[in-house]
Order: sequence, then structure tokens, then C-alpha cells
Amino acid sequence: MTADLSRAALETGEVLVVERLGGGLLELVARLPHLAANAMPGTFAQLRCGTSTTPLLRRPFSVAWTHDDTCGFVFEAVGAGTRLLAALQPGDPLDTLGPLGNGFSVVDSGSVVCVSGGLGCAPFPLLINALRRRGVEDILVLNGARTATRLYPAERFARPAVPVVAEATDDGTRGHHGPVTELLQQALSSRPTAIYACGPNAMLGAVMGTLLESGADLPPTLEASLEAPMGCGFGTCLGCALPVLGEDRVTVWKLCCTDGPVMPMRDVDWDGLRALPGADVA
Repeated sequence: MTADLSRAALETGEVLVVERLGGGLLELVARLPHLAANAMPGTFAQLRCGTSTTPLLRRPFSVAWTHDDTCGFVFEAVGAGTRLLAALQPGDPLDTLGPLGNGFSVVDSGSVVCVSGGLGCAPFPLLINALRRRGVEDILVLNGARTATRLYPAERFARPAVPVVAEATDDGTRGHHGPVTELLQQALSSRPTAIYACGPNAMLGAVMGTLLESGADLPPTLEASLEAPMGCGFGTCLGCALPVLGEDRVTVWKLCCTDGPVMPMRDVDWDGLRALPGADVA
């Protein structure tokens, strides 16, 4: 797919705060009027890390939420680029390109389940607020992480009214002791009309596996925000190709940045995706 850059713009904003949430999670807030006005749930921005050419490439981040002319981003300082972003101070400039990519299809009725794994929490505050503006109130967030300190705070999934949030941790330090997909098994009894998921690709594959193994009818809206190493963000570098099932159900390759990052879960070649090397290898 050719990149649609009609909404995107280069914009230099002002950092307002970089807040440490615990467990390594950070939330960066910046004044970015264009991005705040144009970002849709699930779309992302490419953030420049520092003012030099090292690192050379921008880093992609979901727009977590917007308020007036400000945007929030959730991330972890794990590499050279994110460590530079974590070190920003109020008043520092933030060079951005966005919004980019295809976001979630926002339904206007029924019940919704959002499945979040780790940093997969990032696109959900913006999505939940958009759902509520459409009149959807029956929203359940399943929030999973390795341990309690790495759970995105429940009250941040929406402002001011917090949705119902069920938590799961791999080590049992908060909420359900086990993977978040076990909470999904229970949630399927309510027959949700839309399921949105975001997290590591392995977790997303487990979400699809849980849905298929349940024997329940798949909801009409079933979408996931996938991850891939996106160097440019608009289809030039070709570094984010993912295996997707074509019309004849034969695997084809599509770009996460322009065809995604949000894709219908029915269309993803989950076996092919599982066989790819991790993003840290790229």
C-alpha cells in the first residue's frame, strides 16, 4: 500500500513532562497541536531521538492519548533512542512526524474487549475515549504484564471515567496469576462484538489461538496492532514487512507501517509471523 501522508506533518513540539510510572514504563507528554488534532486511535508518530545523527532513525510510538494540543506516548528506555527520549526535560524540543499508519476501526455500538500486553497498553486510552464519543460504554480492558510494577495504571486507560480493567501478571503479583489470554477466555462468555489487541506479536498470536480454541463465533470487529521494526514509518525502507493472508489465503507480504500497524486478525499469517526473528534482531 502507498503511504497516505495527507494527514502527516513534520512538527517540532515542546516537551511538558517525562513521567516515570514504575517498572521501567515512562509517559512522555508534549505540546504537538497538529498531531493532537489529527491522530486516530492506533496511529503512530515517528519521534526523533536527540539532535545529532546518532541514532540516525526516528523511533515509532503509538499516540497514547491526546488532550487539547498535547499528546502522550508510553515507552520503555531499552535502547539508545529511547534512553535519549527518557532524558528529555520540560521545555526541550521534540521533533515528530505523524500521524502515520492505519488505526483501529472504531465501532459505535455493542460491547468491546481491549486486550493489552505490556507496552501494548499504548494505543488504548485514545481508542477508549473515541469509543465513548461514539456512545460505546460497555468496555472491558484486560491488562497483562510480567509483574505488577509493569502494569499500566488502570486509571490512565481513560479520563475522567475509568473503564472496567481486569489485570493479570505472569508472576501473580497482582490480579490473575497467569497470561492475559486466560482472562480473555472468561470474557468471551459475554459475546463481545469487538475485540482489539495490542502487545508483543507472540501474545497477539496467543490471543488468536484462544479465540479459535474457544469455539465461539469470532466478533465482527477483531483487530490487532502489530509490531515490527519501522525505520522510516511510511513505506520506503521496507524493513517492517509482515506475512499476511491474501484473498486466496496464500501468504503475501505487507508493510506494518502503511498497511498497519492495525490489521484484521483474521488476515494475519500467525504461523509465518511466529517464525520471524524478533524485532531486537533487526
